[in-house]
Amino acid sequence: MAIWDDITKKAAALGEKAVKQAKDLSEVAKLKLQIAEAEKTAEDTYSQLGRLYAAAHADDYEEGFASLMAAAVNAEQTIKTLRNQLNDAKGVAVCEKCGAEVAKDAAFCSACGAEMPKPAPVEAEVVTEEAPVEEAPAEEAPTVEEETPAETVE
Repeated sequence: MAIWDDITKKAAALGEKAVKQAKDLSEVAKLKLQIAEAEKTAEDTYSQLGRLYAAAHADDYEEGFASLMAAAVNAEQTIKTLRNQLNDAKGVAVCEKCGAEVAKDAAFCSACGAEMPKPAPVEAEVVTEEAPVEEAPAEEAPTVEEETPAETVE
């Protein structure tokens, strides 16, 4: 029966080793998750810090920030233009009070009841008379001389 005792001891040792490895892997995974969460928090904090700096120093930023500030302003303008194009394509307007999407021709916001601004009427430019067009003096076309056939070399 000594053989069975030896097998039992080896099986128990292997089981303990497997449990230890599982705990180690679990601890590694837990630490990696905590690191990822801390990195995400740091990124979010730096992003907020940058936004606060940009808002506080929109007109008086340090020279080293000029290219980043210009890129941020350019990106914001691009986003605004693209959102306007998207709203036009969808046929909606955005409520200035609550931000809800409302049909372009709606008088009031369906979400908060605020009055929607009326689109400015588009005036077509009416041309009644054409302005006289000054003609440039006609230039004489160059005369085309008759070309003589090229002589053949013998």
